[in-house]
Amino acid sequence: ITSSKRIAYVGNYEDTIFGLITSRSFFDLDYENFGEIDERAVYDSAAFILQYTDKNIGDTLSPMSISVHRLTELIVPVNKTALFNTSSFDYEAEPMSTIEFFPEPHSSDTAVNLTVNSFGEELFSLIRSKDEKISNEDFFNDYIKGFVLTSGSVENKAILGFKANTDQLLLKLFYHVNREEPEKKEIVIKMGDTGRQFNKIDFDLSDTPLRNIREQKNEVPATLTGNRAFMQGMTGLYIKCLFPTVQNLLADQGWKILKAELIVEPVKYSYEQFELPDSLYLYAGDKRNNLSMLRNDKGQQLMGAFQFDYYLHEDNRYTFEITDFILNELADSYFNPDQSLILGLASTEQGARFERLIAEGRKPPVKLKLYYLSY
Repeated sequence: ITSSKRIAYVGNYEDTIFGLITSRSFFDLDYENFGEIDERAVYDSAAFILQYTDKNIGDTLSPMSISVHRLTELIVPVNKTALFNTSSFDYEAEPMSTIEFFPEPHSSDTAVNLTVNSFGEELFSLIRSKDEKISNEDFFNDYIKGFVLTSGSVENKAILGFKANTDQLLLKLFYHVNREEPEKKEIVIKMGDTGRQFNKIDFDLSDTPLRNIREQKNEVPATLTGNRAFMQGMTGLYIKCLFPTVQNLLADQGWKILKAELIVEPVKYSYEQFELPDSLYLYAGDKRNNLSMLRNDKGQQLMGAFQFDYYLHEDNRYTFEITDFILNELADSYFNPDQSLILGLASTEQGARFERLIAEGRKPPVKLKLYYLSY
C-alpha cells in the first residue's frame, strides 16, 4: 500500500543490485467554493508547489527533471480503501509542464514550483465566470480528475520525496487587482484526500541478482543470488527465513527453551552509499508468502535491535527476540516447515520508504540462536 503515506516520490535511479527504479506520484485536488474575483483582477501565473522532505534516494547532486500530466480518469482506491505500488490511472501523454533544476532536498525554506500557466489561466477564467464546471464537487472532479508527477526530459539519477499533506501539496493561481497600487493576490487549491494520493513504482530487475523474481509473492532462493537476500521498502522486496530443522528439536527430551533470537547481518560495506534501516520488523509468512504481523508481549510490532560497528564493521547485526514465536510454534509438538519469518520495514513504512538491506546468508550465516535449560 502506497496511499495515505503523505509523501510524493518522483524520479528514477539505477544501481547494479536493485536495478532501475522509477516512481510516479498520483494525486487530485480538493474542491472548495472559490467565491468572488474582483472584475479588475488580472491573471498572472499558476504553479504546483512541491515542498521537499528529507526522504530521497540516489544522487541528489545531479540535475533533476519533473513533469506534471493531467489524468484522464478519476483516482478510485481499490475496494474504496487503498492504492498500491502497482496501481495506475490513465493520463495525457503530453505533459502540462516540465521543469529542470538542481534539487535542494535538505532545504526547509525552498520549494519546487512547477508552472502550469495555460491551465491556470483556463481555471482562473472559469472561477471568475462561475462556470458550471467548477460549481460543485462532482462537476469539479469531472473537469479536473487529477494529476501525476513523472520523471521529465532529463535522465534522473535520484528519486525525490515531496510533502503530500492536503495543506502542503498545493496549486496556486497568482493574479493582481488593478488599483492605485496593484494588489497581488492568489487562489490556493489544496491537494485532495491523502487516501487518493499514492506512488506507483516500476522496477527492472533483469540485469540484477533478483532477475528470477517475476510476479507478486514470488520468491527466489539465496543459492541463486550469491547467498545474499534483499529487502527494499517501496519495491515490495522482503527477506524470507525458513527453519526446516526446528522440528528436530522435539526429538530430544529433558530440555526447555528459555530464549530464542534471530540474528541477521548486512553484507559488509553494502551500506556505504545507502544507509541501513534504523529498525527492521518481523512478520510471519505462510507457504504462499501471505504476511501476518508479529507482536511482542506489549502488543507492539516485533522489532529488531540494531547494532552497528562504525569502526571495524565486524559486528553489524539486527537481533530479534522471538522466544514467544518459537514456543508457540512448538506448543503442539509440531513445527510447520513452511512457516517462515519475513523481514521488512514497519507496516506503516513499507509503502513509504525506499530503505534497503542486503543480508549476508553464508559468511556469516543468518542464525536462529536458542538458549535452553537441560534437566
